[in-house]
Amino acid sequence: MDKYFAMSRFKSFTKDILKSGAVQGALALSIASYIRLVHLTCRFNQRRADIPERFWADDETFICATWHGQNLILPMFWHNWRTLKILVSKHGDGEIIARLMHSLGLGTIRGSGAPKGKAEKSIEKGGAAALRAMVRALKNGASIGLTADMPPGPRRIAGLGIVTMARLSGRPILPIVATTRARLVLGNTWDKFTIPLPFNRGVVVWGDPIYVPRDADDAAIEACRLQVEDALNQLTREANAMVGRRPESSSSDSDALTDTREVG
Repeated sequence: MDKYFAMSRFKSFTKDILKSGAVQGALALSIASYIRLVHLTCRFNQRRADIPERFWADDETFICATWHGQNLILPMFWHNWRTLKILVSKHGDGEIIARLMHSLGLGTIRGSGAPKGKAEKSIEKGGAAALRAMVRALKNGASIGLTADMPPGPRRIAGLGIVTMARLSGRPILPIVATTRARLVLGNTWDKFTIPLPFNRGVVVWGDPIYVPRDADDAAIEACRLQVEDALNQLTREANAMVGRRPESSSSDSDALTDTREVG
């Protein structure tokens, strides 16, 4: 009982510490420094970088989509003189992530989506307001970055929010995946969050734009959702192959591979 009480007090104390603005700021700056170190010391190869460059050249916005757990290094591959706003949760570690994005030169929109089939939870998390804000941003010169899958999972199942945003804004979804040959995988997280390690090689792989018709019915929206999901999974397999990582038999777990050090 005493041990349980001590653990509860410790967890409560840790949560209180993490709510401190000074602590959140220090953590965000530390993580930003680490991301810059990885970017500086790794040899990154980009595939199909001409796809986003065409949009940047024409000052056209788009929706940058990736999976949870794969996006730590991605801000370093954005053209910072163009506006990119990242969807960040209002809860949990969202404040640290928001400060991190600002440290890396990106903007944020606060709110969360909801898993497929649970749209009512979107309102509770500020998702409806966030969706409206993202559509406005896309129409006013800012691209949007967000993850297609949502906590608590299952991982690598695209939600309807990203497709709805593309339909309402008229802007395309560009899938993107990044990985490094050596990395840590946090096995105790729902998304198996990956931390790229410095001094190795990595890849960034862009996919073709996915457009959602404004008059899309439910069947067409579902088809587009599956297209986003399939594209991101295919890019994940492609990125893994580019760094020489052997895939497992299950395509849904194809990034948990031989040169990965798993923690937790």
